[in-house]
Amino acid sequence: MSTSTWRNLRSLRHDPPGFANGRGARRSTFQAALEQCEQFTKAATSADYATRPLQLFYALSQGSRAVVAASPRIGQSWRVHGHGLSASTEAQQLPEVEVYAKGVGLFQAMATVLDFQALVQDERVRLGDLWPLIPESAWAPLDKQETLSAIMFSPGAWPQHHHLYGAGLAWIRHAVPKLYGQDKESLARHFARYPALDGLSWNAAPNVPWNPNDFAVSLDIHFELANGERPALIQPGSRLVARYGSSDGSWLFITPTVGSMSHPLHPVLAWWATLLALSSLARYEPANWVKMIDINSSPHATAVEHLLDDAVVRIPEMLLNILLKIDDPG
Repeated sequence: MSTSTWRNLRSLRHDPPGFANGRGARRSTFQAALEQCEQFTKAATSADYATRPLQLFYALSQGSRAVVAASPRIGQSWRVHGHGLSASTEAQQLPEVEVYAKGVGLFQAMATVLDFQALVQDERVRLGDLWPLIPESAWAPLDKQETLSAIMFSPGAWPQHHHLYGAGLAWIRHAVPKLYGQDKESLARHFARYPALDGLSWNAAPNVPWNPNDFAVSLDIHFELANGERPALIQPGSRLVARYGSSDGSWLFITPTVGSMSHPLHPVLAWWATLLALSSLARYEPANWVKMIDINSSPHATAVEHLLDDAVVRIPEMLLNILLKIDDPG
């Protein structure tokens, strides 16, 4: 665990942010839930992979409870019961495990806090489609042929004095240029799955300017400007781009739609759904879970280990970044 991150989180308990700053139940819930989050995270650091998903999911869950107690976007319904998510764990292969929204719980409350869309009620979504929406999964893909993943977005300067708006994409999976190359028509269909990229133009250059490196691929992009207006993803208050991964909010990510969603899923919500699935497997299907994390026989074991190691650090960082911008954390 990052000592400095937890020190900063602990400092908030004396002087809570947002609506947890009063003297009532929201304050005491904020303080107690953060304490539980810290204890669950500490337990996860000493747990093996067979049980670590349980501690990590409940660390994120209780940390989210503290966030909900503090959020000005949550009114009298801040006392949330239940996860709001369920998992179907009968699948024998990890990517085929399914997650679905059920009722109203902490998952939906966190979506309200972030002002992002939650998963569609009762619609089953493969873990293999959720996993790539966690930016850190770029280092730990379940499938090296994944193409629809979280992508870092670098906005260009505004205003721009011509009909195109230039920006940059990074962390694109290598499978995308390998699959589509210079086929602009297929690339247009692929990137149309990202609501943030509506209005993307492929006519600014004769060739698609892929820029690969060992880690991933970057790409300079351009949007057609309609009546000189900003593209939708850089409009004030846009919920097409998520702030994620940096304390100052400067790291921006875009994600594709999931299932029949009309808007993208925030990376924090992707963590939520993924850890719910892994913890459900560990709890309800222990024999199958042990096979899935067998480093000698499972093709997904190293990806699971990597993500669970990363979660120990990422969960408190995510929570701190949200709490420091509790009025508009998305």
